[in-house]
Amino acid sequence: MPTLSIRRAIIVLALPLALAGCESGSTAQGGLPGLLDRVVTGAPQRVTPGVAPPGSPAARPEGVPQANIPPANIPTGAPPPRPALPSNAIETESLPGLRLTPPTGADVIRIGFLAPLSGPSAPLGRALFEAAQLALFDLNDDHLALLPRDTAGTPEQTATATRELLASGAQIIIGPLFSADTAAAAPLARERDVRVLSFSTDRSVAGGGTYLLGFMPEQQVARAIGFARSRGMSRFALLAPDTPYGDAIAAATESAVAQSGGRLMKAERYPSDSSADLTPIARRFAAGLRALPPRGPDETMAAGIDPALSRPVDALLIPEGGSRLRALAPLLPFFDIDPRAVKFIGTGLWDDASLGSEPALLGGWYAGPAQDGFEAFRKRFEQAFSHRPPRLASLAYDATALVGILAQRGGAAAFSDAVLTSPDGFAGYDGIFRFRADGTVERGLAILEVQRRGSRVIDPAPASFLPAAGAAAAGQPAPATN
Repeated sequence: MPTLSIRRAIIVLALPLALAGCESGSTAQGGLPGLLDRVVTGAPQRVTPGVAPPGSPAARPEGVPQANIPPANIPTGAPPPRPALPSNAIETESLPGLRLTPPTGADVIRIGFLAPLSGPSAPLGRALFEAAQLALFDLNDDHLALLPRDTAGTPEQTATATRELLASGAQIIIGPLFSADTAAAAPLARERDVRVLSFSTDRSVAGGGTYLLGFMPEQQVARAIGFARSRGMSRFALLAPDTPYGDAIAAATESAVAQSGGRLMKAERYPSDSSADLTPIARRFAAGLRALPPRGPDETMAAGIDPALSRPVDALLIPEGGSRLRALAPLLPFFDIDPRAVKFIGTGLWDDASLGSEPALLGGWYAGPAQDGFEAFRKRFEQAFSHRPPRLASLAYDATALVGILAQRGGAAAFSDAVLTSPDGFAGYDGIFRFRADGTVERGLAILEVQRRGSRVIDPAPASFLPAAGAAAAGQPAPATN
């Protein structure tokens, strides 16, 4: 099979929104749609194969594999059927209790899958594997074999699992989950010239044939600060935990503020000890802000801030999440950091619907993928597996679907660096993304605002990486070229 060239093209991963007809009590043909198996040029075009618009005849684009689902009538309120995943497309010899027959033959593309299927992170690892199975089901291709191996969340077991995959003929590897595990798998795969698509966000393990799938915190910071600058904000502060994640955020904040022409007025770190009292930290930080030189009246008015509420900074970046964020946030206004005057900005850790119950965070901004994509994935996942997927599960679906589509178009030769780093990128449930030459991933991110019942998009993610997308004009730095 000739090598597929997508230098000027985009592979499209279709984003089905729901099982067609479920609410009305019937299932349309192709209820769990396949993926668009073709290459298009220009901006990504999202389609729902097998689901026709209301009032139009059903149609499926040429070349799209048809998911094989028996018709069913689903009463309103009844649980949706669990699809029977194709056993001939999954190799599960390493999973206890599962005995499925993998496809055989010289033309089979073997996709390695590394995840913690046992140990403390097993629930997350299993969900990642389930999402990968769902993508394989949508592809409905007997020439694709998914080879899962358990990393147990340790570098030692990851190395063993990677050797097993390579000995089994894996032509590309999806996973592992953690940075240390990726560092153990990457050199072994590199020896065999096998690419690795890791879920990690640690750029130190990227490169040399290893590509990162995770949501990079540096890009979230750059997107949020770029948007704030587009809204006239120029003076920033940072309050971050003293952790490796905080280190990455601190470096990214300093860089993004400088590149956007703003000023980082104050940056402070605090201990990562979860039992530490955050009250003195908030008090000291607020006192430090008050000690900064005040802005002049003209600068205050230019920033659109009521002089009565004026503060030395326009925005405060708080890269914290969960219970620690909910404990820290109310302390800031208590010590006179008024969120009406200082915009609170977060990272992907703010992707938490419960944050709307904290008044200090209402109206805060953070950058992340648009939620409609994950919501569509969540519905499909729950219909298939009867439980809610963790946030990272959609990454496993997108990665597996991408690998499957590339394999359908060009076989194992399609896993080359030149194909994976296509400058036009790919589109999936989490929006557009593309791999850079250094192994990191670049994603199109939206700006979301914290509301009482979740978050809402206030600045949409770009539709493509084409210059016409106007990323910089939307508050997002122009994407770097590969």
